[in-house]
Amino acid sequence: MTLSMKINSAVVLALFATSLVHAASDEVDSASKALQVYPKNLARQHLGANLLVFDPAKQGYVPAEAAAAWLDDDVATGWSAPAGVQHYLVSLPEPQLLSNFCVSARSAKGTVTLYAGDEASAPSAKSWTLLAKDVSLESINGKLLDKSFSHFAKYLLIETNLPEAAPWYSVYIYGEKPAIAYHLQERSQPVDPATLFGPYSNTATAFSVSSLYAHGRVAFVNTPDTATAWQKAIDDNPETQMVVAPSQDKAGLVIRYDSARTIQRISVLSDGAPKGKFEFFLINGSAPVKPSQETGAANDESQYIKASLAVPATEGEAQGIGMTPIAAINFDGSSQRGSADFAPVTGTQLLARWTPADGNSSLPVR
Repeated sequence: MTLSMKINSAVVLALFATSLVHAASDEVDSASKALQVYPKNLARQHLGANLLVFDPAKQGYVPAEAAAAWLDDDVATGWSAPAGVQHYLVSLPEPQLLSNFCVSARSAKGTVTLYAGDEASAPSAKSWTLLAKDVSLESINGKLLDKSFSHFAKYLLIETNLPEAAPWYSVYIYGEKPAIAYHLQERSQPVDPATLFGPYSNTATAFSVSSLYAHGRVAFVNTPDTATAWQKAIDDNPETQMVVAPSQDKAGLVIRYDSARTIQRISVLSDGAPKGKFEFFLINGSAPVKPSQETGAANDESQYIKASLAVPATEGEAQGIGMTPIAAINFDGSSQRGSADFAPVTGTQLLARWTPADGNSSLPVR
């Protein structure tokens, strides 16, 4: 999710479906070995993780409304982290080797302390192992810890001490498994999320079909870089980013799915305070995605060079696409986050076009 591996900036593009699926281990094909550098975020309900908050009155952990926003795969859904000292327990479905941590939040002051353990003990219990103490929230807001850790555990305890309440949008916990070690698989029997996570889950934005673990791939970006670096737009790391340049009749970004996907929401995490319109077009493989004569070293790794947004009327009408975007996110300079909801649409390739308000600025996509 970053262009040129810029450590201090990132952007996330996520598409969401309404069915609840689970991720499973998958063999890595040789063509994807280069993508093993992208880790999977373990703090996700689609992996079976859950988030609880410690209730001092009950001396135990209780369901937290924050779980629906912090553990879904939507960068635009948030929940306020209250002021004062709070203890959040992230419960993983099985013990994992944990190595790093960050959050995606609105800018706020305060500190975070991390502990790991094999039991869901009270925060004061001696069974917890300290991983990081009094880390400033600003230093891990969209950025990984400067000093990683290595600890095998089933539970991560997050202690927050905030001077004021502020929205958090996502929690990120990393381990040893890359994102491409997973794939989406429909359950043979439907599952009621409430039986797994309690009353707080967001099935509408549970997973991102544009992600690496869903076998989505960025097939083209209209800025110079390698195809491997393009995947920073859809990885699980808010610290990384790539950049989409302005365009008119050409797509600035193309995401290819391994099969037809039905989507009804698009969320984008950018960088800074962009101003402009980000439009999206969903097409099927039979629609023309024509490479141009313009080629270069950075583009040779992709079968897409330039994707035209123009579709012949007869074919466009048959597929319901034409020149009409399925969605548009308008950035007004007040936020780096945007989202759009729309009627479900199915396709195999997502094309995006960025039109800046000033006519020439690019859009960072984390």
